[in-house]
Amino acid sequence: MLKKHKDSHLDHSLTEDQIQWILDSFKDRDGFLLETVTLPQELGQVPCGLYGPLMGDDPISETEVIHERRGSRSYDSRLVNRPVRPTSQVTVIAGEHDGESCVLFTAFGGPATPREPGDPSLPEKGRTESVEFWSTHALAR
Repeated sequence: MLKKHKDSHLDHSLTEDQIQWILDSFKDRDGFLLETVTLPQELGQVPCGLYGPLMGDDPISETEVIHERRGSRSYDSRLVNRPVRPTSQVTVIAGEHDGESCVLFTAFGGPATPREPGDPSLPEKGRTESVEFWSTHALAR
């Protein structure tokens, strides 16, 4: 059963109603979960900071990019001076944590992406995909 936890990373501007809809939608799930869903129209939209081909944009060139740390991360992200865009798509990531079978790790607006190349939790086998993806994508600053 998907549960919110004190360690859930929910600072991506989702409303409590949107989070509750996610919890209700995945209430019968256990174990690891990484899915992108569409919010019902009545719940509105959420901000998405992703830019690049996955979003229908041209590749983001290095000349437009700023490399900076976001929040408490220990690595730099590829950022661009563009605004977030509204979307109904939400990516949900959950899994086993702290003795619970399915804890909501995070939920954010937009499609699922590979972990960033600097993310220390990125497995070596995913590094090539990550570097390729993030060489043409960036996040709104």
